Amino acid sequence: MEPTQRKMKVLEALVELYIRTGEPVGSKNLCDTLDFSVSSATIRNDMAELSSLGLLEQPHTSSGRIPTELGYRVYVDTLMKPIPLTKSEQSLIFDRLYLSTDAPEHLLGSSAELLSRITGCAVVAASPPGESALIKNIRFVQTGGYTAMVVLITSTGSVKTKLFRCDFELNDELIEMFDNVMNEKMRGMPVTGVTPAFMQNMAVSLGEISMMMPNVLMAIHDAAKQAATTDVAIKGHSNLFVMPELASADGKKVMELLGTSSELSKLLKTSDTKASILIGSEINNPALSSLSIIVTHYTASAQCIGAMALIGPVRMNYPKVISTLEYVTGTVGTLLGDLLDSKEL
Repeated sequence: MEPTQRKMKVLEALVELYIRTGEPVGSKNLCDTLDFSVSSATIRNDMAELSSLGLLEQPHTSSGRIPTELGYRVYVDTLMKPIPLTKSEQSLIFDRLYLSTDAPEHLLGSSAELLSRITGCAVVAASPPGESALIKNIRFVQTGGYTAMVVLITSTGSVKTKLFRCDFELNDELIEMFDNVMNEKMRGMPVTGVTPAFMQNMAVSLGEISMMMPNVLMAIHDAAKQAATTDVAIKGHSNLFVMPELASADGKKVMELLGTSSELSKLLKTSDTKASILIGSEINNPALSSLSIIVTHYTASAQCIGAMALIGPVRMNYPKVISTLEYVTGTVGTLLGDLLDSKEL
């Protein structure tokens, strides 16, 4: 075995042993895990060279070594071997998520909750960007003698509702009229196009009918405005504060970040369709310097792309976590696609 190849094997074994134990790794322990025979002295020399390259560091003079951020980066980019989920693990995930296919919003939250329980990390799930959504359907549901609810369904699977009140008594014929008129006028248009000016023009085009519909038009405008945003669900953030590696993290700043949807959305904006991994300082946020973030995307249709991110310690089981995250996002995309196809146009 070439010296360089051997050193990479040493780095791979050391990272994986440190991930499992959380303890600095010494040459003797490392020798016991390698799949080739070499002396402890040779391993010590290799570890010293890896340290000089910035891939390992020694927390204390008499202790073993641990990976640096660069060591983790080399590991995940070139040395890591995937750990596929078993059939039983896949079935469990699919069955749990299938229970939430009654609505896209439920599926988003359930997938984040399930991932956080499986991995013990925090999970952020974002719906497809609302600004790209088209109006797929507008429905009206009567809730009282003078009240009803508009249900706006978009091409990205978002479902927004808004209650409104009329000055006259409602009936099935009026509800059906609202359905027909609004879908004829608005189906297929971008939700971002539902501006106050557009609704004013709509009222003019409706003529006398508009006298019956000012609150209807206002409710549709409000629902479309909500649909133009990106829904973000975060689950398991408390997991971060029971991890020994994060004892020195600024908990207040981490919680502030996780509570800001705009900041979370930035973390989810990666162009790579595969898992994108940011380690420690690569996140470019001091509050997250003790963490790693893994981002993947799910696709339900050509224009319906959302994202999920797993946030955990730099010392995480990357091969298993990535396989789990990719399977969950793939399943979410499939189920969301089926859910969108089942909606009435």
